[in-house]
Amino acid sequence: MDTCKTEEWRKLRNAGKACPHRGQSVEENLELWDKMLRGDFREGESVLRVKTDLTHPDPSVRDWVAFRIIDVERNPHPLVGAKYHVWPTYNFAVSIDDHLMGVTHVLRAQEHSVNTVKQSFVFKHFGWTQPVTIHFGRLKVEGGSLSKSKLKALKLRYDDITMPTLAGLRSRGIQPEAIWELILSVGIKPSDATVSLANLFSINRKILDPKADRYMFVPEPVKLVINLPKRIVAKIPVHPSFPERGHREYELGPGEVSLYISRKDAELGSFRLMELANVVVRRKEGDVYYGEVVGYTIDEAREAKMPIIQWTPDNSREAVVIRPVAAGKKAVERGLIEPGAETLREGDIVQFLRYGFVKLASRDTMEFIYIHE
Repeated sequence: MDTCKTEEWRKLRNAGKACPHRGQSVEENLELWDKMLRGDFREGESVLRVKTDLTHPDPSVRDWVAFRIIDVERNPHPLVGAKYHVWPTYNFAVSIDDHLMGVTHVLRAQEHSVNTVKQSFVFKHFGWTQPVTIHFGRLKVEGGSLSKSKLKALKLRYDDITMPTLAGLRSRGIQPEAIWELILSVGIKPSDATVSLANLFSINRKILDPKADRYMFVPEPVKLVINLPKRIVAKIPVHPSFPERGHREYELGPGEVSLYISRKDAELGSFRLMELANVVVRRKEGDVYYGEVVGYTIDEAREAKMPIIQWTPDNSREAVVIRPVAAGKKAVERGLIEPGAETLREGDIVQFLRYGFVKLASRDTMEFIYIHE
């Protein structure tokens, strides 16, 4: 039991010297302990220390505090209020817990290595076997922060799609297997490691690619008017690598047909409308582009070096994509999505052709969360 003033104790500890109370008898210590429990001391007037090594190179290890007094009238415990005023410190409490619960292995961050040293004295004093402790370095995210204090300052939920937390990544659409594979690739080592979100996205992409059905989404849409001399049924594959999953059909023509393509694609001048026709833009009136159908086969498009673009029919529905930019920051992109997407359920992950992988967040508003390319 130690009743030294804090500053007095700190000077002795830093000098590697014992405080006047270190040599007290068991009886004297028990008497002071009883007084501490009765409430004869106020906060800061008495502590119980673990006798360690005063020559230890780390001063914080020298006779560290095991129990201290808390002014529970001023700082009541969130669960038991003012019922107890003498409380164990972290290092003493977890040492007892580990022993009573039969813990054999402890995995903790490298920053806790000094705590492992402190706890070793508790196990030695009681004659217990200390669990095997494995320390690992902090995992850092390139371009982001996993610091709890910094993330709390943002005042966001931990499952916000812009947060680099496990809950945030799950909300965004990152698969558990992708995180597992990334962690295994980094390994458990005492030094800090920095991981790139690009690497995580690459792993996640390989997992999602065979699972995610394909849909046509047109950002920043403009109208394209073409004339089809005959009726055409455009068959959009659900997944080009798995023909057994089927396709979605859109019947167009004959006659004048209005479609929607992105403004960026319209400015290309010529292109192949996916699974439909090869088109050359002839004129533009305001935000309406007028095109001429110059062919129907993919071979003709390749010969003319036409890019293949996605499109949506005239009865398409408005959709919005939320893009995580940084912690607490999002970008919104609006567009049109093909009618076949009406069958999607909230939580479904699909790939928007030539756009990226997305997760449906709301069927009512057709709001999608952008995962990655």
